[in-house]
Amino acid sequence: MHVAALVATLGASALGAGALGACSHDRPTPAPARSASPPERSPRTAEVETPKQMEAATAYRASVGRGAELYLPPWFAPKRGGYDLIVHFHGEGRWQQANVEHAKLNVAVVSVNLGAGTDPYAKAFKSPDAFDRLLTDTQAEVAKSGRAEGAQLRRIALSAWSAGFSSVSRVMTESFTPRVDAVLLADGFFTHFTDPKKRTVNAAGLEKFARYAEAARRGDKLFAITHTTIPTGPYPSVQECVAKLLSMIDMAKTPAVALGPRDMHQIYAVDDGGFHVRGFEGTQASDHVKQLHAMGETMYPWLKARWDKQDEEAAAPADRRAPR
Repeated sequence: MHVAALVATLGASALGAGALGACSHDRPTPAPARSASPPERSPRTAEVETPKQMEAATAYRASVGRGAELYLPPWFAPKRGGYDLIVHFHGEGRWQQANVEHAKLNVAVVSVNLGAGTDPYAKAFKSPDAFDRLLTDTQAEVAKSGRAEGAQLRRIALSAWSAGFSSVSRVMTESFTPRVDAVLLADGFFTHFTDPKKRTVNAAGLEKFARYAEAARRGDKLFAITHTTIPTGPYPSVQECVAKLLSMIDMAKTPAVALGPRDMHQIYAVDDGGFHVRGFEGTQASDHVKQLHAMGETMYPWLKARWDKQDEEAAAPADRRAPR
């Protein structure tokens, strides 16, 4: 069964209409009616919070364009005149808020939720300027929050679940990739077959990610992928695409039977420098959705460890800094 059919079985009550978008190569389908969201979860017009509100350490939310929502956790604070940003593609903002809160990341988060299928995510960032505009709008809203006066954007992490990978692939251009410090993909990594009968995965479609994986292995970047074993019929599954990527960079899977978060059954692991892969059993829609909900436990801890270490090294006296 294709992922689209699997995900559809969940119903809007399981995840929310906006997060039920199809995976990988699904075509856009009409979104189910959106139920009313609790007021505290709804994006609000950006407001400059009063000192009293700041002391109360409340979260900050604001819309930053079509389908994009900014979230600043209660503990958000710039360091050395800068702040870090995660841009996550696909899934309601509340899920990434929960993931960031679980990992205790000191970051701004922008969740981009454009509905079902890969097409909206690919088209939204087809223009080379589209992502830069999103960053500019985010910078303006962070400034309006009153929590990062004069601070500028520092490190960027791209995060995606399922069909959101299409946006990551668009954003990862030759000119912009050097600005991306981390890429985190939950059950969303795909290309096409060059020979569907033999299920031969198109290596050309993965070449830029192979280069990024090599940079991560050297410790220059962070690149993490988790995936299920959901079959995808006439299209390469995430499992098949990850296997192709590993063959392109000459890396082998290490069997690792373990119980992961949310009762996810891990079957193998790959770790080399800043490159990490975790494969999990699961062929149901619920297994696919768990990949999104578990990011705060599966991948975001790697990001926190990396950025915390970089901050510690930057703050240390010059004679104590570790060589990179």
